[in-house]
Amino acid sequence: MATNSAAAHDQYIISSSLPTLRLDLLRAGDNAESKKLLDACRTYGFFYLDLTSDSTLCQYWEKILAVMKQYFEQPLEVKIQDAHGSDNTGYEPIGNEVGPNPATRDGYESLKVSRREFLKNEVELSTSIRDRSDTIFRFIREAHGITMMMLERLSNEMDLEASARFESFHADTRPTLSTLAFLRYPKHDGCAPDNVGHNMHTDIGSLTFLLTQQWGLQILSPGSDRWEFVKPRLKHAVINVGDSLHFPSGGQFASVVHRVIPFEGKQQEDRYSIAYLMRVNDDVRWSDRSGKVWSAKEWHDFKFDAFRTSDTMENGIQVVTGMRA
Repeated sequence: MATNSAAAHDQYIISSSLPTLRLDLLRAGDNAESKKLLDACRTYGFFYLDLTSDSTLCQYWEKILAVMKQYFEQPLEVKIQDAHGSDNTGYEPIGNEVGPNPATRDGYESLKVSRREFLKNEVELSTSIRDRSDTIFRFIREAHGITMMMLERLSNEMDLEASARFESFHADTRPTLSTLAFLRYPKHDGCAPDNVGHNMHTDIGSLTFLLTQQWGLQILSPGSDRWEFVKPRLKHAVINVGDSLHFPSGGQFASVVHRVIPFEGKQQEDRYSIAYLMRVNDDVRWSDRSGKVWSAKEWHDFKFDAFRTSDTMENGIQVVTGMRA
């Protein structure tokens, strides 16, 4: 965990409302926990998932973190060999997207391994991280299994017909842009850096499974305009709903605006995030509030284009925050 002082915490609003769900109870099909999951997706859009019942998963968290640190400590000229110009696989250096502060770019570098690579059992990387693909693929399998299980619980609670069940939109037999993302926010002293944090946005996919041990994640509290920090909790994941679950649910589930900024204005230590970005099949379609029909692939591409430029607007509505629909 980060070493920020309690006094410093008082300078910021820390969310105290997010519910906590238990992985073991959800896996067991506990009715009360499934109802709690449904309420969390409808009311909050974000919640904690207690992983303490799964010691193996927690151990893999530490293994993946070690792999990340080893990879990102390499010189840029080595990492750039894995740059594919893709939003879903390979390496991206700092500064590809708009930052959260005026006249800034983002402050993180990333490495992504797609679910397509997992299904092929071959990573599309050229550096030494290829030797750690077994560890990476094991983590993708675990994270995907948990998110699929949660979709099944939600479908059951809403008594959906087979063709409308959320998990049916995530078939491995059809193309999908699901990916595992490793993100590193390098430390800085806070003296007006050009590259900082991660701009406000809603997630493109259906569910995000996030692991981090440092502060920085903020959510725009539903029903207010107040930014609240999400406290990192040991052996707990943070789960959030994305646009591709918000839309198919008929807007019932909250895809909440969030961002990453240094907790005290300074990135006092390197911040590492592990995010499994679960996304629906590319051909899944929905209508936005204006009646325009999108495929999941079209929405993905449209939104990533918006992430990269500060003047991307449509009808005065910022696409990056999901307000288009």
